[in-house]
Amino acid sequence: MPRSLARLRYRPPPVPITFASSLNLNTPHLEALTEKRVAAYVVRQSNPRHIKLQTTVNAKARRQATGDHVVAPWKPYTLRDMVDPEGTAKHGEIVYVFRNVKTNQIIYSLAELLDNHHLAQLPFIGKHSKPPVLRPDEWVPHCVITFPTAAQGHNAFRKLREFRHLHELAWDKTNPEFRDLHRKLRIQKIMNQRANMSADLAEVLRLQEEHGEHTAAEQAEQQQKATAYIDQRWEQIDALANAAVAKEKLTDNVKWLQHQVRSMTMKLRMKHNQNAADQKSLQAAKASLETRLGKVQYAVRKAEQFKHLQEDLSRIAAPANAEGAEARLDELKAQARVMQEALENPDPTRSAADLQMDRDLLAQHQTDITTLEQAFDAKTQSQTRDHYIARSVLPRYFKKVHPKPYTLEGVTIQWADMQDALYAEQWPGLVDLHTSLPLNKVRGETLLLSAEEYEIEKNNDVGRVMEALQSRGALTETHLEPDVEPEPKRGVSRFLPEIRNPFKSATA
Repeated sequence: MPRSLARLRYRPPPVPITFASSLNLNTPHLEALTEKRVAAYVVRQSNPRHIKLQTTVNAKARRQATGDHVVAPWKPYTLRDMVDPEGTAKHGEIVYVFRNVKTNQIIYSLAELLDNHHLAQLPFIGKHSKPPVLRPDEWVPHCVITFPTAAQGHNAFRKLREFRHLHELAWDKTNPEFRDLHRKLRIQKIMNQRANMSADLAEVLRLQEEHGEHTAAEQAEQQQKATAYIDQRWEQIDALANAAVAKEKLTDNVKWLQHQVRSMTMKLRMKHNQNAADQKSLQAAKASLETRLGKVQYAVRKAEQFKHLQEDLSRIAAPANAEGAEARLDELKAQARVMQEALENPDPTRSAADLQMDRDLLAQHQTDITTLEQAFDAKTQSQTRDHYIARSVLPRYFKKVHPKPYTLEGVTIQWADMQDALYAEQWPGLVDLHTSLPLNKVRGETLLLSAEEYEIEKNNDVGRVMEALQSRGALTETHLEPDVEPEPKRGVSRFLPEIRNPFKSATA
């Protein structure tokens, strides 16, 4: 991207309302106050949000250069909320495609909102071929492409822009019949990239599939060589370590080798060994002993590290070896998902203590899930010996981390109009998930009422909430304390007049 996308300064979400805190107010108008709060809550919840889908950046939401205060707008409803509601996708995993409703020009974006700098993608091919600014009523979502990795998404984004650039500037090679058209009609044909977009996307996915297969084959071959090297190297290390423990040969005894190295050092300093031939012979013997000593010490140290790590992995993997560990992990994940949804949309009739108890229980579930996942990882590493100690014997060219190969598993395409998918002659075999963007789903589920019907429904909702509170014994006279007369003033204070608030009776 040429410049960073201007982001909206979103307001924080509304504070969850709970009526349990107001139930302990010892006032005679408790029921009236609670009913007023319930009415305000019903009005807030009935506000139909997420009806209008925003596609362009709101210029008024940017921080003003003059430092003037600007009221931050509410968080808009964007394609990101529709495709990735939890916000877990990384930058590059989702490619957003927008289309101009008048000219069918295509703009690719890695962000859910278009900014004016996105217009730099469109070349100037004639008069009125490049809009000066982005109009929110002209640019609509065309499709959204989701990739399994950010690197694959960036690669597709770059190739899609290159292919569209070829269609727009090298049209005489791709469509030579455009030469015979009138200039205005030719400009309209070149700007219309709606059908080319589908064909380009199918070609990009086909290229990624071929690249992924080739890369996966190379990495599998590299991993096979690394596994063979690890097995051979650890076999040698185990043999040296076992020989050092057995001490059957002097050349495998660490203490004897250390003594011989010190002896060779002393012989090199002796006066009768100062000639060149003796020095060369003693230095060669010392170097041989030091090499042997280093190999034996390295084998003993690595064997000890491997032993301790295997014991640690066995201890961590103990929960995974228990009966029904996988079923328990799935059950914990399901319970945590349900509790997370319940905390995101809390019941207003529940008290703060109950909500805090749910948060503590959710935290405990998340801790148990993390423990079980670590146990399964440790179990896999212990069985396959795929950990850092086992791989520490590899040379540098085997330790290089390779990028994940491209794959079409997990690639989803959501179209605003499913007919656009038919423009491609053939889609790759693994890309079989073509779905529709639910652009009008929220609008169809929203019930629009007249003023009279809205008041009736609001009163009905308020009545239901009040009945639920009264059924729990929340609004009873037992919560009210009897009136207590104030104690009479004593001392000098009884002679002072009462000071009233001068602003209490003021009117605007």
